[in-house]
Amino acid sequence: MEKLAGYVEHIIYRNTDNGYTVLNLVSGEDEITCVGIFSTIAEGENIEATGDYTDHPTYGTQFKVVSFEEKAPEDQEAIERYLGSGAIKGIGLAMAARIVRRFKEDTFRIIEEEPERLVEVKGISERKAMEIASQVNEKRDLRQAMIFLQQFGITMNLAVKIYNKYGQEVYGILKENPYRLADDIEGVGFRTADEIAARIGIHTDSDYRIRSGLFYILQQAVAEGHIYLPEELLLRRAKVLLGIEIEDIEKYINSRGYTKKEAENTAMELYERDCMRFYQILDEAIGEHD
Repeated sequence: MEKLAGYVEHIIYRNTDNGYTVLNLVSGEDEITCVGIFSTIAEGENIEATGDYTDHPTYGTQFKVVSFEEKAPEDQEAIERYLGSGAIKGIGLAMAARIVRRFKEDTFRIIEEEPERLVEVKGISERKAMEIASQVNEKRDLRQAMIFLQQFGITMNLAVKIYNKYGQEVYGILKENPYRLADDIEGVGFRTADEIAARIGIHTDSDYRIRSGLFYILQQAVAEGHIYLPEELLLRRAKVLLGIEIEDIEKYINSRGYTKKEAENTAMELYERDCMRFYQILDEAIGEHD
């Protein structure tokens, strides 16, 4: 695979649902069309992309990006281009030029550590200075979170969903209980959360893993048409799913943490919810034909 470094000159197209993006990347003297998943990239940002060149029958040569890394602007020209790109609301080309002319390569350090000094630039009030700093810090936090999440094999699109849900709490949540993803993030089930947990280093006999696994089994039982599972069957399925001994699972069913009655009630609630959804869809279909 090849590497390509440059700045995003223009975003041609972006699918907001899955992050698929077509953009123009300026690399040296060349302008290259790149395609891939870029959920968080904005015009003016610097990236180093990894991928391969492909020939599209309609659009010609494109660089198909498999992965990329955002790079902080380093020289004055890059900093000014980023600030004036529209990535930071309230800063246009002229103001970006004034900020960089005043603070030079120290611009981002000033914004992050001494934002009150931005008032030294004509046209920036104290309130505007704080707004600019807030936006820059949010983008920095997002960039750091993406790097953190992707090290566990999480796709960019899913990483954005996770960060939007948890914000800066994402670090503690994933390290303590990544199985919360199955409850909180649309499109994430137990198996996906379990893969992420394994990469993080969560033990196979973790309390969170066993509880989440039991709930997943009950959800599967509802999908099969059951309204509850006998304890023996629940234990057998859990052993297969979790890869641990039944003795390690029983205490979660017989303890206050996850009683047999609660398991049956959970299955019933899931069943009733799905039934209500079925009748809702049926009513809508009938209404369309009235």
